[in-house]
Amino acid sequence: AGVDVQDDRFEIEVVGWGKGYESWGIKYHKIYGDMEQDTTWDMLEQYLETEFYFENKNSLLIACTCIDTGGHYTTQCYKWLKKMAKKQKRIFGIKGMGGAGIPLINKVSTNNIEKVRIFMLGVDSGKEILMTRLKTVDIGPGYCHFPINADRGYNETYIKGLTSEQRVIHFKNGLPVLKWVKKSGTRNEPLDLRNYATAAAEILR
Repeated sequence: AGVDVQDDRFEIEVVGWGKGYESWGIKYHKIYGDMEQDTTWDMLEQYLETEFYFENKNSLLIACTCIDTGGHYTTQCYKWLKKMAKKQKRIFGIKGMGGAGIPLINKVSTNNIEKVRIFMLGVDSGKEILMTRLKTVDIGPGYCHFPINADRGYNETYIKGLTSEQRVIHFKNGLPVLKWVKKSGTRNEPLDLRNYATAAAEILR
């Protein structure tokens, strides 16, 4: 799962993975609440314990979660991550790093007030990986499956958010530099969350 922290909510995407990083969007979900209250963070913990069922009644649990610590309510996030670490849950903080050439899983830092492990992500590399996979047309390695069920959260807004940024070339000191730019009038949380869920799969690997 990938989790993004906003002023009044968590946005969460749960993704299933197969061989060769074939992926299945399972659920795009939002939890609203007062982010300064422990009860709201308790709701997130409870959701991440959800059991997701196949039609044949077999089920899966979320194996690993990455939550963004670089935006809203950073202190609360660190405290919650420390609590999750004591419970030995595979829930990790992440912080994005822009720039070409930085690998998706770049390094781990404990340089924060609670000394929790934070994975530094090369988000531009993650976007490159995702855009390549979205262009995969044959089912198998790299192919991205999305459900058509209305209750799963994969609507037109999600798709616009997933493709909300485009790679452009800027020139700096006469040299070309690749940069990701958000399209006007779109929100990019779905793109960020798929990046975080991809990072969770990489951490498990």
